[in-house]
Amino acid sequence: MLEGLKAWALELVKSYGQFGLFVVAFAESSFFPIPPDVLIIALVLPPTDANPFITGLVCTVGSVSGAIAGWLIGRWGGRPILDRLFHPEKVQQVEKLYDRYGVSAVLIAAFTPIPYKVFTIASGVFRLNIISFTVASVIGRGMRFFLVAYLTKWFGGWVIQRLDKAMLAVLVVVGVALGAYWIYRKRQNKLVKDKIAGS
Repeated sequence: MLEGLKAWALELVKSYGQFGLFVVAFAESSFFPIPPDVLIIALVLPPTDANPFITGLVCTVGSVSGAIAGWLIGRWGGRPILDRLFHPEKVQQVEKLYDRYGVSAVLIAAFTPIPYKVFTIASGVFRLNIISFTVASVIGRGMRFFLVAYLTKWFGGWVIQRLDKAMLAVLVVVGVALGAYWIYRKRQNKLVKDKIAGS
Protein backbone atom coordinates (compact mmCIF):
# COMPACT_ATOMS: atom_id res chain seq x y z
CA MET A 1 0.00 0.00 0.00
CA LEU A 2 2.80 2.41 0.91
CA GLU A 3 4.49 1.80 -2.43
CA GLY A 4 1.24 2.65 -4.15
CA LEU A 5 0.91 5.89 -2.18
CA LYS A 6 4.52 6.74 -2.92
CA ALA A 7 3.96 6.18 -6.64
CA TRP A 8 0.83 8.37 -6.49
CA ALA A 9 2.74 11.16 -4.71
CA LEU A 10 5.56 11.03 -7.26
CA GLU A 11 3.04 11.13 -10.11
CA LEU A 12 1.36 14.13 -8.47
CA VAL A 13 4.68 15.98 -8.34
CA LYS A 14 5.52 14.92 -11.88
CA SER A 15 2.19 16.29 -13.13
CA TYR A 16 1.84 19.41 -10.98
CA GLY A 17 5.40 20.25 -9.88
CA GLN A 18 5.68 22.54 -6.87
CA PHE A 19 1.91 22.57 -6.30
CA GLY A 20 1.95 18.77 -6.05
CA LEU A 21 4.80 19.01 -3.53
CA PHE A 22 2.78 21.52 -1.49
CA VAL A 23 -0.24 19.18 -1.40
CA VAL A 24 1.81 16.17 -0.27
CA ALA A 25 3.75 18.22 2.32
CA PHE A 26 0.47 19.58 3.69
CA ALA A 27 -1.10 16.11 3.92
CA GLU A 28 2.00 14.48 5.45
CA SER A 29 1.86 16.78 8.47
CA SER A 30 -1.53 15.50 9.56
CA PHE A 31 -2.37 12.12 7.99
CA PHE A 32 -0.37 11.11 4.87
CA PRO A 33 2.32 8.45 5.54
CA ILE A 34 4.84 9.33 2.79
CA PRO A 35 7.44 12.00 3.78
CA PRO A 36 7.92 14.75 1.17
CA ASP A 37 11.73 14.44 1.17
CA VAL A 38 11.69 11.97 -1.70
CA LEU A 39 9.56 14.41 -3.72
CA ILE A 40 12.04 17.22 -3.08
CA ILE A 41 14.77 14.98 -4.45
CA ALA A 42 12.66 14.11 -7.50
CA LEU A 43 12.08 17.81 -8.22
CA VAL A 44 15.62 19.05 -7.68
CA LEU A 45 17.40 16.29 -9.60
CA PRO A 46 17.65 16.53 -13.42
CA PRO A 47 15.74 16.51 -15.68
CA THR A 48 13.27 18.48 -13.51
CA ASP A 49 16.12 20.52 -12.00
CA ALA A 50 13.91 22.79 -9.87
CA ASN A 51 15.35 25.66 -7.83
CA PRO A 52 16.31 24.21 -4.41
CA PHE A 53 15.36 27.41 -2.55
CA ILE A 54 11.86 27.55 -4.05
CA THR A 55 11.43 23.81 -3.55
CA GLY A 56 12.48 23.97 0.11
CA LEU A 57 10.25 27.00 0.68
CA VAL A 58 7.17 25.44 -0.94
CA CYS A 59 7.65 22.22 1.04
CA THR A 60 8.12 24.12 4.31
CA VAL A 61 5.05 26.31 3.81
CA GLY A 62 2.95 23.29 2.83
CA SER A 63 4.18 21.24 5.78
CA VAL A 64 3.70 23.99 8.37
CA SER A 65 0.21 24.73 7.00
CA GLY A 66 -0.60 21.03 7.35
CA ALA A 67 0.89 21.03 10.84
CA ILE A 68 -1.48 23.82 11.90
CA ALA A 69 -4.36 21.79 10.44
CA GLY A 70 -3.12 18.82 12.51
CA TRP A 71 -3.02 21.04 15.62
CA LEU A 72 -6.63 22.07 14.99
CA ILE A 73 -7.68 18.44 14.50
CA GLY A 74 -6.14 17.57 17.86
CA ARG A 75 -7.58 20.66 19.54
CA TRP A 76 -11.12 19.94 18.38
CA GLY A 77 -11.01 16.14 18.42
CA GLY A 78 -9.25 15.74 21.77
CA ARG A 79 -7.49 12.68 23.14
CA PRO A 80 -9.96 10.15 21.61
CA ILE A 81 -8.96 11.10 18.07
CA LEU A 82 -5.26 10.72 18.95
CA ASP A 83 -5.89 7.24 20.38
CA ARG A 84 -8.00 6.32 17.35
CA LEU A 85 -5.42 7.41 14.77
CA PHE A 86 -2.23 6.12 16.41
CA HIS A 87 -1.08 3.15 18.45
CA PRO A 88 -1.51 3.79 22.23
CA GLU A 89 2.15 2.99 22.89
CA LYS A 90 3.25 5.65 20.39
CA VAL A 91 0.88 8.18 21.97
CA GLN A 92 2.34 7.47 25.42
CA GLN A 93 5.88 7.96 24.08
CA VAL A 94 4.89 11.29 22.56
CA GLU A 95 3.24 12.37 25.81
CA LYS A 96 6.43 11.59 27.74
CA LEU A 97 8.46 13.68 25.27
CA TYR A 98 6.07 16.60 25.78
CA ASP A 99 6.33 16.27 29.55
CA ARG A 100 10.11 16.33 29.37
CA TYR A 101 10.88 18.71 26.50
CA GLY A 102 7.71 20.72 25.77
CA VAL A 103 7.94 22.66 22.52
CA SER A 104 11.42 21.23 21.90
CA ALA A 105 9.72 17.89 21.19
CA VAL A 106 7.97 19.50 18.21
CA LEU A 107 11.27 20.90 16.96
CA ILE A 108 12.89 17.45 17.17
CA ALA A 109 10.01 15.76 15.37
CA ALA A 110 9.90 18.48 12.70
CA PHE A 111 13.55 17.98 11.78
CA THR A 112 14.05 14.25 12.22
CA PRO A 113 12.44 11.09 10.74
CA ILE A 114 10.10 10.78 13.77
CA PRO A 115 6.48 10.69 12.45
CA TYR A 116 5.63 14.37 12.57
CA LYS A 117 1.86 13.93 12.19
CA VAL A 118 1.65 12.35 15.66
CA PHE A 119 3.18 15.49 17.16
CA THR A 120 1.03 17.96 15.22
CA ILE A 121 -2.21 16.35 16.40
CA ALA A 122 -0.80 15.73 19.90
CA SER A 123 0.15 19.41 20.16
CA GLY A 124 -3.51 20.33 19.77
CA VAL A 125 -4.62 17.64 22.21
CA PHE A 126 -2.10 18.76 24.86
CA ARG A 127 -2.96 22.45 24.24
CA LEU A 128 0.56 23.46 23.23
CA ASN A 129 0.70 27.20 22.51
CA ILE A 130 -0.10 27.61 18.80
CA ILE A 131 2.49 30.36 18.27
CA SER A 132 5.30 28.36 19.91
CA PHE A 133 4.17 25.31 17.96
CA THR A 134 4.21 27.20 14.65
CA VAL A 135 7.64 28.73 15.28
CA ALA A 136 9.11 25.31 16.18
CA SER A 137 7.52 23.82 13.06
CA VAL A 138 8.89 26.54 10.78
CA ILE A 139 12.40 26.13 12.19
CA GLY A 140 12.43 22.32 12.19
CA ARG A 141 10.68 21.75 8.88
CA GLY A 142 12.57 24.58 7.18
CA MET A 143 15.95 23.25 8.30
CA ARG A 144 15.09 19.75 7.15
CA PHE A 145 13.61 20.54 3.74
CA PHE A 146 16.11 23.20 2.74
CA LEU A 147 18.90 20.83 3.80
CA VAL A 148 17.49 18.01 1.65
CA ALA A 149 16.96 20.36 -1.33
CA TYR A 150 20.47 21.81 -1.25
CA LEU A 151 22.18 18.48 -0.52
CA THR A 152 20.38 17.06 -3.55
CA LYS A 153 21.45 20.02 -5.68
CA TRP A 154 25.07 19.81 -4.56
CA PHE A 155 25.58 16.04 -4.43
CA GLY A 156 22.89 14.65 -6.75
CA GLY A 157 21.92 10.97 -6.50
CA TRP A 158 24.49 10.36 -3.76
CA VAL A 159 22.18 11.92 -1.19
CA ILE A 160 19.34 9.50 -1.97
CA GLN A 161 21.28 6.49 -0.72
CA ARG A 162 22.49 8.23 2.42
CA LEU A 163 19.52 10.40 3.44
CA ASP A 164 18.10 7.95 6.00
CA LYS A 165 21.52 7.43 7.63
CA ALA A 166 22.15 11.17 7.71
CA MET A 167 18.76 11.83 9.34
CA LEU A 168 19.42 9.09 11.90
CA ALA A 169 22.79 10.65 12.74
CA VAL A 170 21.12 14.04 13.15
CA LEU A 171 18.50 12.48 15.44
CA VAL A 172 21.22 11.04 17.67
CA VAL A 173 23.09 14.37 17.81
CA VAL A 174 19.94 16.33 18.60
CA GLY A 175 18.94 13.78 21.25
CA VAL A 176 22.33 13.97 22.95
CA ALA A 177 22.29 17.79 22.82
CA LEU A 178 18.81 17.99 24.34
CA GLY A 179 19.72 15.41 26.97
CA ALA A 180 22.79 17.43 27.94
CA TYR A 181 20.69 20.62 28.06
CA TRP A 182 18.08 18.91 30.24
CA ILE A 183 20.76 17.71 32.69
CA TYR A 184 22.26 21.21 32.76
CA ARG A 185 18.88 22.77 33.54
CA LYS A 186 18.18 20.23 36.29
CA ARG A 187 21.53 21.03 37.91
CA GLN A 188 20.94 24.77 37.61
CA ASN A 189 17.52 24.42 39.23
CA LYS A 190 19.03 22.33 42.03
CA LEU A 191 21.70 24.98 42.66
CA VAL A 192 19.05 27.69 42.84
CA LYS A 193 16.97 25.63 45.26
CA ASP A 194 20.03 24.91 47.42
CA LYS A 195 20.85 28.64 47.56
CA ILE A 196 17.30 29.52 48.53
CA ALA A 197 17.27 26.80 51.19
CA GLY A 198 20.62 27.97 52.56
CA SER A 199 19.72 31.66 52.76
